[in-house]
Amino acid sequence: MPNAMRVHVVPVGWDSHREQLRWVREKVFIDEQQVPRELEWDGEDEASSHFLALNEAGQPLGCARLLPSGQIGRMAVLSEHRGLGLGMRLLHEAIDEAKRRGMPMVSLHAQTHAEAFYRKAGFLPVGEVFMEAGIPHQGMELALPIPFEPPEVSSKPWIRDEDAPAAATAPPGFQQYTGERDCRQALQDCLHLPVRKLSIFAPLLDHALFDDDAVAAAVSRFARSSPSVQVRILICDAGLIVSRGHRLAELSRRLESKIAIRKVATELAPGANSFVTWDDVGFFLLPDFREYVAVVDGYDRVQAQRFSEHFDRLWERSAADPELRTLAV
Repeated sequence: MPNAMRVHVVPVGWDSHREQLRWVREKVFIDEQQVPRELEWDGEDEASSHFLALNEAGQPLGCARLLPSGQIGRMAVLSEHRGLGLGMRLLHEAIDEAKRRGMPMVSLHAQTHAEAFYRKAGFLPVGEVFMEAGIPHQGMELALPIPFEPPEVSSKPWIRDEDAPAAATAPPGFQQYTGERDCRQALQDCLHLPVRKLSIFAPLLDHALFDDDAVAAAVSRFARSSPSVQVRILICDAGLIVSRGHRLAELSRRLESKIAIRKVATELAPGANSFVTWDDVGFFLLPDFREYVAVVDGYDRVQAQRFSEHFDRLWERSAADPELRTLAV
């Protein structure tokens, strides 16, 4: 481990560090693993982001790359420097670059003997084992947190006119709320806005915000408003919901054809945010569900679409939770 502390893992350009990158990959993949040369040099390097592990003398010890598609690959560490944590440092550097680029997910083809290594970084297997360059591989994926950079906060408070139609109550722009009461009120107001679909991602389905008469009434009203509307709720842990009961869980049992609650593995939903998004138009976001600081925008199609797409990816990997059936009605 002391040797690893003297190694720098840095992003590099293909044009400037081509020879060092090629040397490491030649040693590991072509010489050691007998990967055919024509498969190793696949024409993807010029468009990719590259990372090198360099010692204090500037000698390359390992490398990795990130394709524009979000696929991480060409993870290689010279045999005499393995076991020092360089592979994990290279992997995290590639993941951090993907986050900086706003990628929603990264993927990779793991040699099956290295699957446990990637699981430690949060990757989960996808699909069946397949052969690549004569070596068995397992596809793996890691969902990334949605990047969010709040615009300038409006100085005007959002005051909803109770007599106005729902379309007229949308917040004029980005707003921020602090404290449990204000966050809950903002959430209640947002739930009057959906027209077609409503998606809620809340790892614990926070009782202080979501287990509320007004929130349940708004969700119920929307669910009954049209045969075509859709309400989907994603959680990560049903423990508190089952032990304490929950208005939305009970509502989903009564309106099971209109409101669905499913559970997704925590590993697939990194980060600590909760969000509500509707109609690919607006969103309510708690950047950290452990703190009552919320941001809302009733009309931001770009950000709302990103939340919606992230929710859809998680929904595809989720499943009904049998624990929720034990709730008393």
